[in-house]
Amino acid sequence: MNEQYSSPYEILYRGKDFDEKEIPKRVQSFSMSLTYPDYGAWLHYYEEEELCKAYTDGLSPYLGHIKKFSGSLTLDRSIGWCDHIDVQKDSDNLNKHSRELFEANNIPNIINVRFGDKKSYHFCFRNVPQNAMLFIGNQGTQRYADYKMVQFAGTMELIKRKDPRVLLVYGSADKRIQNECERQEISLVRYPSQCELAHAKKFFTPKTLPCSTAV
Repeated sequence: MNEQYSSPYEILYRGKDFDEKEIPKRVQSFSMSLTYPDYGAWLHYYEEEELCKAYTDGLSPYLGHIKKFSGSLTLDRSIGWCDHIDVQKDSDNLNKHSRELFEANNIPNIINVRFGDKKSYHFCFRNVPQNAMLFIGNQGTQRYADYKMVQFAGTMELIKRKDPRVLLVYGSADKRIQNECERQEISLVRYPSQCELAHAKKFFTPKTLPCSTAV
């Protein structure tokens, strides 16, 4: 099953009406799934940027592969907080288009909400449903004060605008976000990053070695 190459869940807070059965039991990076597929996992795209771009520029040929898994998160093209707004919008459109592609091909999916700085807020939360189960990726956002500030502000804006029922987090969880989830009765679930697992389980591939930006 290759379960050792995917990330198990950790419940940080059980909110109102939390149903453990509805959350992904494990998530696996798309690149890892090509070599060590764990078909019981959901696929994610929290990858090094060059990998994510390679897959998202031509996702259709991989649909047969993706269908073998329990489901998929929507894509994770970066919405860089220093990027021009038009560049941010292009990435956001690609991320949102993946949901349309998955829906059209009957692939279960969970929205991965990607945001940048404040100028991205008016479009990055577009078509994200209210009171839903949503995913965010924190990998690479917690090591530096400015990155952490942008990620925290965007996550708080997501909670304010969309009031998620369940918030799933890839990577480390900011304690302030956990406190806010508890205050608002939002269930919070964490999945350790691939880099974190690599250090813990001693498995390394060429693409899991560079961990300087992962947490």
